[in-house]
Amino acid sequence: MQSSIYLTGDQINPELLAAQAPLPDWRSMAVNKLQLHGMRVINPLELAYAPMERQEEPVTEEIEHRVRRALELIDQADAVLANLTRSSYATAMEMFYAFRRGKLVTVVGQSPFSPWVLSHSQARFGAVDDAIDYLIGEQPHSPLNWALQYEALLSERYEQFPPAGEPDYKFIGGELPVLVVAPHATAFWREGEFYEVDSFTGSMAALLNRMSGCHALLSHYCCVADPCWYMQTPMRRAFADIVKAGQIGLVVVLLGSSWHEGPGLQVTSYGPSADVSEDYATRLKVKLAGLEPVGSESLADYHVRPLLNYTAEELGCPAVVVRMHKRYRMPKLQLEQFMHLVRRLNDFISETGIELVRSRS
Repeated sequence: MQSSIYLTGDQINPELLAAQAPLPDWRSMAVNKLQLHGMRVINPLELAYAPMERQEEPVTEEIEHRVRRALELIDQADAVLANLTRSSYATAMEMFYAFRRGKLVTVVGQSPFSPWVLSHSQARFGAVDDAIDYLIGEQPHSPLNWALQYEALLSERYEQFPPAGEPDYKFIGGELPVLVVAPHATAFWREGEFYEVDSFTGSMAALLNRMSGCHALLSHYCCVADPCWYMQTPMRRAFADIVKAGQIGLVVVLLGSSWHEGPGLQVTSYGPSADVSEDYATRLKVKLAGLEPVGSESLADYHVRPLLNYTAEELGCPAVVVRMHKRYRMPKLQLEQFMHLVRRLNDFISETGIELVRSRS
């Protein structure tokens, strides 16, 4: 599993600016070396402010969007590499935010470091190369820790409606033509009733994106209308746009099941071709059979069937629904069951995605 590193700081290292010959800036150096070691780099140059830029005008919607976007990208990262060779309010605040979010913060700058830097970073270096080598040595972060951290951030939004102008869902793009959907990763409303979150389905979808390279779509704030039941919701419209783009060959829907439901894992399928969709479901059941016997009771899909029927009939895409008992979604207490399930889902998604890619080439 790849570690993800967020870069913050001036675009050009001052020492490099003073050099006679043109040299690559520190960001290029970091991107090349980290990617060479299989790490994912978040290099938000479009969000970086010029070091001498002065913002005396009132805060605009564009500026607020840039700040929110930067914080979202930090939330997605495992670590932050901050270049403090020049002082920057933005870099310092991103460092502070990342440290408070439990990220690994590594700093490049000149000693002696400020007590604030010492208190809000785990490692400090005088050269970019040394900082990069440290980050390479610290990877990888375990999938379990990453999922726990992601769910902790998501839990802050379980029952919170999105701020004005923001969607209640999150899409994470991938390379494989498989879309993993967690429509109840946060709480939601249906026909005037409030429903609790299907815990850890959202972090599981995001984790499968990181492990397999599939696409992921999950509710990100409390949904005023269940995206599985109502057709005119922001998340349902985004779902349709993603599938209609022609890059999705299979949809995998992750849902939770209640304590009294059994067996603990249920797999059902929907699609324009029953043979194709049932074949996907059968192959997934074989993968999961090592955990326990897998059921296929479709009556439990009643409240999500509008979305599933729309996927099969209108979008012409097969879909597989995975219902998971709570014991598979309690990684702090049931570590092995959670990880065994994630690995089997990852194997199925990876194999299916590769087959779909080959069939289209």
